[in-house]
Amino acid sequence: MRCAVLGLTVLLAAAGCATAPKAESTAVTLTVDGKKLAGASELQSQAEAQISFTLEYGYVARAGAAAVSCWFAKTGVDAEVDRRLWCGPVQVPGTGASTDWVPVPLKEVAKSDEEVRFEVQSPQVPESGNRSTPVGTLVRTDGKQFDPTKQQDLTAGKDFLAVLPDDGKRPNSDLGLGGLDVKLRDDLLSTGVTGWADPDLWHTSDGTVRAEPGSRLRVLRMKVEKLNETDSGYLRTNWQGFAPQPSELALELPGKRQVLPQDRLPANGSVFVVYTVPDPQAGAEHLSLGTLGAKSLEQRVEIPSGKRAENPPPVLLRAAGPGHFQEQTQKVRLGGNAMGMKVTGIKLGRQRPVKLGPSQYDVATISAPDKALLEVRLEATGDVPDTAGGLMTKDLITVTLPDGTVAPQVGARYDGGPLPFAVVVEIPADTRSVSVGLVDGSPDLPRLGKVALMPVDPRLTLALEF
Repeated sequence: MRCAVLGLTVLLAAAGCATAPKAESTAVTLTVDGKKLAGASELQSQAEAQISFTLEYGYVARAGAAAVSCWFAKTGVDAEVDRRLWCGPVQVPGTGASTDWVPVPLKEVAKSDEEVRFEVQSPQVPESGNRSTPVGTLVRTDGKQFDPTKQQDLTAGKDFLAVLPDDGKRPNSDLGLGGLDVKLRDDLLSTGVTGWADPDLWHTSDGTVRAEPGSRLRVLRMKVEKLNETDSGYLRTNWQGFAPQPSELALELPGKRQVLPQDRLPANGSVFVVYTVPDPQAGAEHLSLGTLGAKSLEQRVEIPSGKRAENPPPVLLRAAGPGHFQEQTQKVRLGGNAMGMKVTGIKLGRQRPVKLGPSQYDVATISAPDKALLEVRLEATGDVPDTAGGLMTKDLITVTLPDGTVAPQVGARYDGGPLPFAVVVEIPADTRSVSVGLVDGSPDLPRLGKVALMPVDPRLTLALEF
């Protein structure tokens, strides 16, 4: 029968639970490099005093009902241990729902033929989202031993935050989640909260999670897409200055802001976010999306109400594009070549990548909150001549608003081929349709020289109802 002991209570549980540490009645003498480890009990106590500060400031969270304690790691040779203590079990916010351990290095300060003496150094707290786990059996000077690899249930303390994979196969109703439709996006990351719950217990692949007294458990089901990884417009290496910084997704809880680590988020997929809040709760919970860089932006939405905490640019309240785009082609003629200018996709946003010169790229941003950037992606088809003319032909591709106004072009992207593969224009954020097409011109193209470029078909109408 499965033992019901949770989290760190395993350290104090009666014999018979598979995850309980093995208690021994006699103290042990620990050694380092064959010499007696002097003052081992004091080292344990000093490390526990230091680790209490990391708990107080939320660098790690309690993962059990008992106090966090510090242990030596056996090397496998008699009573030999390594030169550090391991304190836990805890949970590093942003990791999974399994236990983590904080290493505390020991500095050698004295040595004789019989013994060696150390002093405790500062705990090496892992970065958010990164785990740190000892190898081998843990031991204390009173003889207790513990296997840190044993799977165990958790009692989650304040500042607990686990980001867990979700294959999306089970419906919310099977998981005890209520439906939710909360969306946040910018041009580098989009997210949608599709489920929410405040359960007493949550099942994970590593065991169950409960909240300790004074805390409540929360669960979000969240779809995420890292557009800086999935949008081909950002897959460039030669950026002016720094490459666009990935946007930052965070939970803002009463008295605490916790970032969801990038490494724990899929390029395009779903996760469960399991976290604790104070009970009773002093304020609202928010999901925050921070656009980083020179043109930074902070968006916040209350969970679970979906109420916006500010007024973002209206374009970010719209989808970035249609679920399915119907390609269209305008027939054109380039000198003696019968070509087509195919529109392969559109993107609507606050920022879009554009090419600055022969090799460098930058990110253009809307000039005012009521504006939007529309990217029209193109492909030359048909009898395509061998010339890299996108820089020369980009200004002959125009986007017209319903009132007949030509939208100003803020940039383009181009490489080989006679046409750019994307033009970016600025339009009012509430625009619902535009037309795109070539106008007559005579660009001076590499390998071809000056040649006439003209449309054969009428302009194409692009619906922006998405």
